[in-house]
Amino acid sequence: MAGLLEVVPEYILSWIVQKGRERRLGAGDILLKEGERNDSLYIVLDGLFGVTKGENASPFLEHVAAGSVLGEVSFFTDGITPATVVAQEPSLVLEVTRSILGEKLEHDHLYAADFYKAVVVVMAGRLRRATADLSAAQPSGEEQSRRDPVVRKAQEEIDRFKRTMVLLDKEALKLGHVSDEGVRQFHLMSRDLMLISHDVLGASSTLNELVRQQIGSRLQHEMLPYVLTTETAERFYSKPRGYAGDYLSIYNIYLNTAKGTGRLGPVMDRMFLDMPPSRAVRNRRGIFAREIVQSVNTVSEGAVKVMCMASGPATEVFDAFAALADKSRLRVTLLDIDLQALAFVDDLRSREKLAAQITLVNENLIALFLGRGKTKVEPQHLIYSIGLIDYLNDKLVHKLLQYAYDNLAPGGRVILGNFHPCNPAKEFMDYVLEWNLIHRTEEDMNRLFLNSPFGRPCTKIQFEEEGVNLFAECVK
Repeated sequence: MAGLLEVVPEYILSWIVQKGRERRLGAGDILLKEGERNDSLYIVLDGLFGVTKGENASPFLEHVAAGSVLGEVSFFTDGITPATVVAQEPSLVLEVTRSILGEKLEHDHLYAADFYKAVVVVMAGRLRRATADLSAAQPSGEEQSRRDPVVRKAQEEIDRFKRTMVLLDKEALKLGHVSDEGVRQFHLMSRDLMLISHDVLGASSTLNELVRQQIGSRLQHEMLPYVLTTETAERFYSKPRGYAGDYLSIYNIYLNTAKGTGRLGPVMDRMFLDMPPSRAVRNRRGIFAREIVQSVNTVSEGAVKVMCMASGPATEVFDAFAALADKSRLRVTLLDIDLQALAFVDDLRSREKLAAQITLVNENLIALFLGRGKTKVEPQHLIYSIGLIDYLNDKLVHKLLQYAYDNLAPGGRVILGNFHPCNPAKEFMDYVLEWNLIHRTEEDMNRLFLNSPFGRPCTKIQFEEEGVNLFAECVK
């Protein structure tokens, strides 16, 4: 579901960035208070916010990370804030007041038309999702379910999943654990459900969008109680750092150890760890380690400079250092918005005695791409991002490519990873885990580079072994 920042035209966003003012908040500070009046729009530049209702500050109903817009509901309706928004850590927002934006909307009719069109798109998306959730909560005997064989097939698979979970739980009660054969049968059934979900809910589906939303919501309602018993998949769903693929989620995929509560939690967790996207994440770690080493080996002398944007656990960097005989040849700059991620890497950096070789930078990439960043670096031999642009619309990817081009040395490379639409678990991610990523084809990546300062299609596109993640490279 698109947010305002994703659908608003670039010239509108540029004006907001120019006219907005930065506002810093400490952990626990309230940005918006339920029931009070709000006269500003806020773009989250750094940090993490929690959304809650009622008198208690927790539990949070939602976590909101950088790149999100806050306050738009009250801003465009009656001005009364429907929920409380609290900074969960030191945070930075860009504030645009009603008086400044209102004057612009009143006098620049073209600007107003494009702006309100974007608002309508966002609100319509929320309405569609809410309608689908309400429909899914109703008894499943809708007219279309009775007469459409595709819908009926999807419901039969969901019912089969529920029956299987009951049988597995009974087996675990009797034996004290789920048998190897039971786990094998469960994984086969889960694979079938994933593939059927891909057919029924994916881009090739013949169903209209509302029906797909209804089936997807029903799938989530049935599977969510089991997801909440896992450790890895539960983090994907709850998004404690504001997005599913945070540094610890990715590191847990690398560890590949199924955990959870109760008799079925670890079994369910193993299912998610064995899905094609999780295997792809593990595969891409090796690809980027090799690309870093290649950069070192192709430069005859001197230090090779590498930058990773949205570095997360940066495990591939440590893999690359382990493969180098002369570690002094490599200097790495790791940019991440998440201070916890940087603290995690700092601990690894200290243990491996690589403090002199790895520079950690707390930088909001959204602010960086919008011209509000403060990081300056030497020309780089390699700039890469493993999983950042899955979360960015084309406008922000264009900003990223502009930044990469400006900071690459002549002959330097940029490599961007992105999930491909052939991902068979896309619908599981979208509907069950609410892990919504932008999937792109080879043609999409070529178009992005062609329309960037690089001015040409990708120099090379490669896939990891699962064929789920592509990696687009271009040379300056």
